[in-house]
Amino acid sequence: MFPRPVPAAAPPRPYTVTELLAEVGSVLRTTWRDLSVVGEVARFDERGGHGYFVLKDKTATVSGIIFASDLRRVPFRIEPGLEVVVRGSLDLYAPQGRFQIKAFSVEPVGRGALQLAFEQLKARLEAEGLFAAERKRPIPKLPRRIAVVTSPSGAVLRDILHVLSRRFDGLAVTVYPVRVQGELAAAEIVAALAHLDRRGGFDVLILARGGGSPEDLAPFNDERVARALARSSIPTISGVGHETDVTIADLVADLRAPTPSAAAELVVPERLEVAAALAELARRARFRSAAGLAGARGELAAEGRALERLRPEAQLAQARERAGWLLDRATRHVGEDLRHRRAAHAALAARLTPAVQARLSVDRGALERAAAALSALGPQATLERGYAIVRRTADGVVVRDPVDAPDGELLSVRIAHGRLAARVEGSPENGRD
Repeated sequence: MFPRPVPAAAPPRPYTVTELLAEVGSVLRTTWRDLSVVGEVARFDERGGHGYFVLKDKTATVSGIIFASDLRRVPFRIEPGLEVVVRGSLDLYAPQGRFQIKAFSVEPVGRGALQLAFEQLKARLEAEGLFAAERKRPIPKLPRRIAVVTSPSGAVLRDILHVLSRRFDGLAVTVYPVRVQGELAAAEIVAALAHLDRRGGFDVLILARGGGSPEDLAPFNDERVARALARSSIPTISGVGHETDVTIADLVADLRAPTPSAAAELVVPERLEVAAALAELARRARFRSAAGLAGARGELAAEGRALERLRPEAQLAQARERAGWLLDRATRHVGEDLRHRRAAHAALAARLTPAVQARLSVDRGALERAAAALSALGPQATLERGYAIVRRTADGVVVRDPVDAPDGELLSVRIAHGRLAARVEGSPENGRD
């Protein structure tokens, strides 16, 4: 006998892709309705107001989405590299068959969300230069019109008005009421700053609120409020929270006060201080006036003396006095110069007389020798030896050749002790030696 064959199991009902994803998504949404996942943000993009992110750990990644309404409640910026705890539900995105987390809150790991938001905004605004000292405007010494942006109820406004009236009563104070905590507070503060700036005419603006938790002070750490303070054309003082509280508004404002009451004290001086300062200024003015008058009197006296010296009689007397002084000085100089010259001439003569005499003796001997040589060589010596100098009487030319004296020429013959007249007779040829 053969065993009866076991009938094969019927195949499961086939699902369409849409049916499969819909059923899996329903199970996920039903079973994993509220869970928290911790991981590092690997990527974050914002499109259409919604946030799309990827969480990762050492070995795996998961995609996620946070819708715009939930993203607006996240006080800090979701950035790659942040370690966060995402709370939400699991879902399946059918068009792509992608498993993802549908988040409704995101919290940073290790620090509060508000603190992280504060640090991120502070770093970004500081990089833009909104905290720079060079953009801070000075607060007027004695403002006439003061704007106060704060809550109309509570002790803060009463304290500010009390301090202002106590220190300097009679100032014009305009109060612009706003919420100072809650989701609507930041928008109201921005609107107040913009309205007061358009209205104009204010010398200074105080933005104030009392102390509170980080959540209470959140509007003063809002980027919109920071940029509104930076845009304000009115010099601003921030008096928010207690002395230990530091907000973004404090860093952007032109002056930070540790408390709202301190802001009122910083904005105006006490009347007694002003009176004392005015008295000191009056004392300095009197002193400077007295010193100026004394200087003016001195200058006037000096001008009088100068004018006295400019009178013709005074100038003539001065000229006479100076002429006498110059004459005495010239006389002394001339006498001294003559004495110096006489002494110099005497000394020079004493040195020159022996030298002159020696020089004359040498020159005299040379002259005698030259005369003797000249006498021996001269024509007179030749004539003394019996020679004669013959010249034509007509032109005085010396006759050196018989041809120069033709027959009948009259001659003048110079001998040693006189002259002789002669006539040429005979042929010149017969006369040659």
